[in-house]
Amino acid sequence: MAPATELLDELIEEIFFRIHPADATTLVCKRWCRIIADPGFRRRVCAALVCMLGFSSNIDLTTSTLPAHLLYGPQYDTPARFVRTSSCLKHVAMARSCVVDTRHGRILLLRTVDPGYGYLFVWDPLMKEEHKLPRLPLPGDLTSWNAAVFCAAAGCDHLDCHGKPFAVVVIATGKIAKFDVLFYSSEAAGSWTKETYRPFSQQHENPSLMLELEPSVLVGNVLYFLLRANAGILKYSMGTEEIHSIDLPSSARFLGLRVLLAAAEDGGLGFATVRRSKLYLWSTESGSEEKYERWVQERVIDLEKLLPIGALETPPHVVGFAYGVGLIFVKTDSGHFRIDLKSGWVKKVRSISGGSIIFPYMSFHTPALGAVATSAVEGPSMGASSA
Repeated sequence: MAPATELLDELIEEIFFRIHPADATTLVCKRWCRIIADPGFRRRVCAALVCMLGFSSNIDLTTSTLPAHLLYGPQYDTPARFVRTSSCLKHVAMARSCVVDTRHGRILLLRTVDPGYGYLFVWDPLMKEEHKLPRLPLPGDLTSWNAAVFCAAAGCDHLDCHGKPFAVVVIATGKIAKFDVLFYSSEAAGSWTKETYRPFSQQHENPSLMLELEPSVLVGNVLYFLLRANAGILKYSMGTEEIHSIDLPSSARFLGLRVLLAAAEDGGLGFATVRRSKLYLWSTESGSEEKYERWVQERVIDLEKLLPIGALETPPHVVGFAYGVGLIFVKTDSGHFRIDLKSGWVKKVRSISGGSIIFPYMSFHTPALGAVATSAVEGPSMGASSA
């Protein structure tokens, strides 16, 4: 049997774990401080406090039709909105911007400015950290592109990435059969590195070489991007710097349906789609992590049993996924609904049915961060906008 002091420490840790940081007071006991400062306890608390503080969405433009030349094209007026789900973010301004990606407490935005060109912008709305990225060396025959932002801190568990190094990967296609991969690191700020790959023989007219500007998925050091017309998934391995394509299961059955890449329950690659009134969740089969060639239909959820009457008069679409908390977003005629995949609990998050993909903003939140956010929640210097 463990000594009484060890058992008492375990009980004290369980008590502290159940106290919300907002209710905590100053610790005057060295023993309690040692328990609180233990790395294992801090990881438990961080994991429990990672939550969705809000979500962003592109309103006036749909990501599926966003033109590739927008990076250097005409100016668009406030296409993005941020909807807060936590009081720590009271107002977020996203003027003249559209959302490209959200991950590890940061939002990747494309901002259009005078005299008619755009640039990528990495923003932490909780800590009000702003990073304007250098102009992209994109191909002159650009036909499609997508990008991902992620924490680049070595050994990070991605529970609290605020203030740590980040990286951005942009993949672009041109009229010839090639992919340009551009990499930016905040630790080596100043320029992009560029590599060109020719993995396919198709010409540019073939939609299998075109990228959808929709959320990517990061699994380990591998990024996954959806190809246009549900032609498959582009896999970019950052460790080996290789590009491959992955077929969807019996792809013909997904023609005309919106497919959204998502992380599976085991942390691997997955995707979600809606056919008629049913939500289908797919994941890669366990043991096939290297090639992701075998798919398994993980779950089928009947939306008629979850959503209110009248919401399914026209076919709904899956439009968002919150990694780590098991939330999926569905757009219907009655608005946007958030579905908890574990409990089946449904909440209406938007009354309007317009808009495109939802990008959940996930972050570890404590009152200390909230205090920073309360005094600095006006967002990056991008002009005024209504939330």
